[in-house]
Amino acid sequence: MTIAEGVSGQLTYKAYSTGVISSNSQPTSSSDPGASGAQILRRVSSTLNLSKDTYQSNEIISHRQITDFRHGIKRVQGAIAGELSGLTYEEFFEAACRGTWAAAVTATVTDFTSVAADNATSKFTLAGGNPVTKGFRVGMVIQFTGLSDTDNNTKNFVIKSFGGSNNREITVYPAPDSMTADTTFTMAQVGRRLIVPSSSHVSRKFGIEHYRQDLDLHQFFTECRCGGFNVQLPATGMSTVDFNFMGRDMETASGGSSPFFTSPTAATTSGIMAAVNGLLLVQSTAVGVVTGLNMQMNLNPTSDAVVGQSYVPEIFLGRANVTGQVTALFEDATMINYFKNETEVSILAYLTATSAVDSPAMTLFLPRVKFGGADVQMSGEGSQPITMPFQALLYNGTEATTGIAATTFQMCDTLVTT
Repeated sequence: MTIAEGVSGQLTYKAYSTGVISSNSQPTSSSDPGASGAQILRRVSSTLNLSKDTYQSNEIISHRQITDFRHGIKRVQGAIAGELSGLTYEEFFEAACRGTWAAAVTATVTDFTSVAADNATSKFTLAGGNPVTKGFRVGMVIQFTGLSDTDNNTKNFVIKSFGGSNNREITVYPAPDSMTADTTFTMAQVGRRLIVPSSSHVSRKFGIEHYRQDLDLHQFFTECRCGGFNVQLPATGMSTVDFNFMGRDMETASGGSSPFFTSPTAATTSGIMAAVNGLLLVQSTAVGVVTGLNMQMNLNPTSDAVVGQSYVPEIFLGRANVTGQVTALFEDATMINYFKNETEVSILAYLTATSAVDSPAMTLFLPRVKFGGADVQMSGEGSQPITMPFQALLYNGTEATTGIAATTFQMCDTLVTT
């Protein structure tokens, strides 16, 4: 008899036609989400599993033995873990943020008259218009085309901040080549941007399949809501991400009825993000001593048992609570004073898949953060680490003035195009 191997497992998912959960009924899986149109997902592991509440009889009888044991309400719980890559987890991030990837922003000389660049200040300067009004935001990745300086064309630039009259001074990373005003160009966002919105939140749910190819057997987890994510950005090694899920039920089948999803789209092949190739800004200043950064969004999913049915009536999602931790080499009092003085800072991480100037990239932006500690211990003979947990908060500045989105969390992915 064949024994299952992990390497033969295939993870596949598909979004349902609607995120609504009916409290006293479950959809017929063959119709919704249906067997076609699914996506194979890259993964390191998946711990999704069906669990049930159980009840043991408390009766005390002369034979001194337990006479009954029952199954109660059932739920699907677990996490999907992977290495962070562009495009791969776009739908799960969207579900966690309860927002929608916004269409890319593009502008031309008609909008801005001309553009000049200065290497020393790391700025592009526009002669007209307002890039924030046009839709550009801090944390976006942009590219120029049509410039006379070829090195400034097709190179990815991350917007660090806006300044000057009508936000026409755009500070970017990396620093551009210096050039005089150019009157023929296009300035375009690469990929799309996602935020936790302030209103019009969207509920989503997924069908997720574990297909054991060597056994020709599947477990199909139904009506799963994403309950948050955990992004880990080590100084060495690949960036990783975990997504937590809670669902309503599990279906199984084998042989001719397996797998559940037929002809799914192949898994993405985009490069894995590594923090070592990118940039980390704290309060808009590049920090070269950070040894690790992690951030988590927890929606605290809950599901209540009810009388008369064995599945939960709804999976409730709470607030988007974004927390994390920065670890760094102890260099000076700057980081300690952020904590000591309760200073609000921003954190912007720029991650790339390669070292190419136009590498696929992601940015993760927390516009308003407070540190909850600054632990510096005196130990060992080498470098001295400082550990700083943080709480991310809703940005309370003026978006039209700063170009910073009114959100707790923003991400941009250059490979998300639809």
